[in-house]
Amino acid sequence: MKTDPEKKEDEEEKKKGRRRFLALLIIIFLLLLLFFLFQWKINERNDRLAAEQRAYEATLRQQAFELAVEKAQKIADSVKRRADSIREDSLRKALDTEGEVSPLPAMREPPKEGPPQGTAPTTVATVADSLPPQPSILPPAGRYYKPVNLRVECGEPKCDTEISIGDSLNAVMGKIENYNKTGRVYFRATDSAGNASPWEAAAYDMASDNNCAENSYPVSVKGKIVCVDAYEFPNKAGEKPRNMVSHDLANRLCENAGKRLCSVEEWQAACRGNSNSRYPYGNSYNQTKCATDMKSAKEPNRSGFAEHCRSYYGMYDMSGNLWEWTSTPAQREGLFLVAGGAWNTQNASSCAETKFSFYPQNEYPFVGFRCCL
Repeated sequence: MKTDPEKKEDEEEKKKGRRRFLALLIIIFLLLLLFFLFQWKINERNDRLAAEQRAYEATLRQQAFELAVEKAQKIADSVKRRADSIREDSLRKALDTEGEVSPLPAMREPPKEGPPQGTAPTTVATVADSLPPQPSILPPAGRYYKPVNLRVECGEPKCDTEISIGDSLNAVMGKIENYNKTGRVYFRATDSAGNASPWEAAAYDMASDNNCAENSYPVSVKGKIVCVDAYEFPNKAGEKPRNMVSHDLANRLCENAGKRLCSVEEWQAACRGNSNSRYPYGNSYNQTKCATDMKSAKEPNRSGFAEHCRSYYGMYDMSGNLWEWTSTPAQREGLFLVAGGAWNTQNASSCAETKFSFYPQNEYPFVGFRCCL
């Protein structure tokens, strides 16, 4: 029979055994919990990668569709040119010696080696050019802080251009150098057929109150002045803008330059200008103004290459070229808005255009950014 000390020792062993068993259960529970958490993280990552893959495949399908449309358009244009050529040849064959259409052109035989004796040479009907050219002025209307050299582009191979300050009564041919007045400048063009376009006006605001850094200009945002870079980062005219950059890296690069990433409100104010226009150049989409219709391109234009793509305040390429990261969070947690469209988004490249379907940790060839202060 066990003595009391032996009984106590047995009891202590049993208690220690129960404690060890309980500790083992807790360890097993924690290991299971860690396993499930790890499995959940793996599933979440796989779901994210699958979503990115679907988005990438959708982009490839869209690009393939656009290439197919472009190819079909080229074929259609070729067929149209061929049809126009055939119609022109038929018309020429259908003309009689007086230049009038024969009532039975199909019954006429083709001419031999020259016209019969005693007949007048066959004349060819032509369609007179009655459409005036569509001129534009460069640099575009807006606010400037240094004198500018004004010139008029015609849009046709041969044109005479006129430009006049204040009204249309003092026109000069060609261009005006070192223009430095606030007011309207009038311009028009006359093509080689004598068709003259109506006088158009461009308003210039020559200012001197720019306290921003180089290639950065003041923009009024809800009563506050914000300095916005004129070009996409690295904010240098003629250089390729920075793409393949995550949202976090874009933030850091702006901070390293002593600035910050623009908010979507600041970005849109700089794009819309003082007239709150839909595009940097006006309210109607024009595929010739900005880099928005480059379907076969693989990379953006160099900054400022599209001279017409300038907002009133002086910012270039805010429509098209590259989507631009902003500091504004999207409704979906963890995502941020990008603005302005890319080089192939066509009329979906307005100042109001935003998306949040890009993952901030990823780098994309069609996404860049610009800085504010």
